[in-house]
Amino acid sequence: MNTPPTAETPSLLDSTALPILELAELARRESHRPRPVYLAHKWFARRFGTAMRALLVGSQTRTERDFWEAFESGASLTGLTVLDPFVGGGTSLYEASRLGANVIGSDIDPVACAVTEFELTAQDCPDPWDVYADIAEQLVPQQSLYATVGPEGDPRTGLHYFWVQRISCGLCSASYDAHPNFRIAVDGDAQIAICRECGEIHRLGKEVTKLACQCGADTVIAEGHVRRGVASCPQCSHSEALIQHSRRTGARPKFELFAVESIPAGQTSHRAVPIRERLIHRPSELDFANLDQAQRDLVRESDRLPSRSIPRAGRSDDRLTSYGYSNYTELFTDRQLLHANRLLTAISSLSSEHQRSYALAFSNHLTSNCLLTRYTERWRQVTPLFSLRAFAHSCRPVELNPWLRGTGRGTFPNALRKVANAIAFAKNPREYTSTGFIDSPLPSNKRTARVLNDDSRNLSQIPDASVDIVLTDPPYLDNIDYSELADFFIPWLAAAGAIVDPGGPSPASLAAKGRGSEHQPQFSEGLQDCFAEAARVLKPGGRLVFTFQHAAPSAWIALGTALRGSGLHPVSVFPLRGDSDMSLHRRDGSTVWDAVFVLSKQNESPTRTLASRPRDVVHAAQDMAREWAVKLSLKGPDVANLRRALLVAAFLDNDEDAGDAPVTLESALTPVS
Repeated sequence: MNTPPTAETPSLLDSTALPILELAELARRESHRPRPVYLAHKWFARRFGTAMRALLVGSQTRTERDFWEAFESGASLTGLTVLDPFVGGGTSLYEASRLGANVIGSDIDPVACAVTEFELTAQDCPDPWDVYADIAEQLVPQQSLYATVGPEGDPRTGLHYFWVQRISCGLCSASYDAHPNFRIAVDGDAQIAICRECGEIHRLGKEVTKLACQCGADTVIAEGHVRRGVASCPQCSHSEALIQHSRRTGARPKFELFAVESIPAGQTSHRAVPIRERLIHRPSELDFANLDQAQRDLVRESDRLPSRSIPRAGRSDDRLTSYGYSNYTELFTDRQLLHANRLLTAISSLSSEHQRSYALAFSNHLTSNCLLTRYTERWRQVTPLFSLRAFAHSCRPVELNPWLRGTGRGTFPNALRKVANAIAFAKNPREYTSTGFIDSPLPSNKRTARVLNDDSRNLSQIPDASVDIVLTDPPYLDNIDYSELADFFIPWLAAAGAIVDPGGPSPASLAAKGRGSEHQPQFSEGLQDCFAEAARVLKPGGRLVFTFQHAAPSAWIALGTALRGSGLHPVSVFPLRGDSDMSLHRRDGSTVWDAVFVLSKQNESPTRTLASRPRDVVHAAQDMAREWAVKLSLKGPDVANLRRALLVAAFLDNDEDAGDAPVTLESALTPVS
């Protein structure tokens, strides 16, 4: 029987006694096989479900036996209320609801709110496949636009369409293709490459470095016309950054179709088509006819496409606007826009119980169906937009046939499958354990869930002292501008009727545009207001728990400033696995482990962050970080991250006088590397 924590027997969370090594292993496994409910729609930098679940369970248990029993079976939060004021991808609230809690979330971003609302109600959603046949039938005219002809004149179906940016030299005015190299794909011991002169496609041994074409031209396969975003004219060798080319010409990039990857026509299996049945070849006359037809049809069928502009002012990443894009619809080919318009029309015909599922699938699959999508030559699939958290330009984008089922990463049927899998998981969830998966049934108690599309600096809809736990993952200063990235989805979700378009990212966003001293005040002041509201709604004896990581001392100084006067007192700080080793953002100096802060609300005067602390306090924080480093085999960046977190907590503890050799928080943080 679970014995709840008391002042005399604190929780595992308060006493930093969670089974952190075991949880790290579960997080590693989750990174390879995420919970399906979190795959329904893209969100940025989600924390692991196992981590959020562990923090919640740990707040209510005092022994490891109680912990694992509650972790696996759930319902340990029955009757409690959990708040997340930065709801993001909804992980904290979904796990809290699964554990029996009533949940409240708030976020300024409507995409975050829509995704979280879906997760919290997915167990009540019908299977989207129930109406798929009707949708597919309405889109038969669109599907016919992906018919192609193979090299032998045989009918085939297009899978990937390869486009390349066309450049005009700023010195000699010559036009050329902005190929980064002349290899299209790797196929076992072979490679598929393109002649730089005539565009003929060749299958060669993988070790071949120079292509000798029948046209008489020799092509060094690895040496394209673009290197690291800079194009070099093959006629006069003049070099110019691609982004500068758009600035000079005043026009957004123009692309030409140069190759097609196709599969045999008439495929009806829902399994992926084997690589051996896929061919890469030059476009046929039918391909260009289909593009012309799509262009003509789009003139008549564009009524549902969003027209909202891409915001230009105050951007963290100005690449979209610098490349000349002014509207989100300009990030798509005409055929992709026609597909979007026709699919939006079909979605509008669905009953309300299906529209949200289809809207999410539609929005999510656009990241694999736009001009910022790349092709992974070794894996023979697209790399979606936001695989890196940025609007990264592609000089050789790939267009995907969006109607293939089973084959093609990011097709609409495959995106719908993710939503269907999320719903199925929500109805019958399973939990990670040290020995495998086990069924983890939903709690039997009635639970409430509210998601507010509001600024968490003012949670007036939530009464004082009504929340038991605040669990959140706030912005990490300038690490990710969530609202700017998520703005890509907003016009499309609004067109599908899932949200209301606010017209661009909220000016209330706390994400800083940089980490310099000029950017810290807005972040720290806004975060302080959010913490103060969290403290207001938190019950006496409740806990505010949040994760944080950053490589710059300025971020930790801003965090310490935000905690000043919040009415919250540090209880514990410890590391918890937060990121995957597989992330494309991993590099030397990256952190993998989050620092977890546990804070309490007490009936005392507000915490006052001291300007200085005794040097012994600083040394104690550093010693504690080293102890964790040994226990968990932490690497340098993670040790530094945890050390900074412990220092921030030490400067919130105001029980001691600064003494004769005071140290400021800034000086304590800055040397840490």
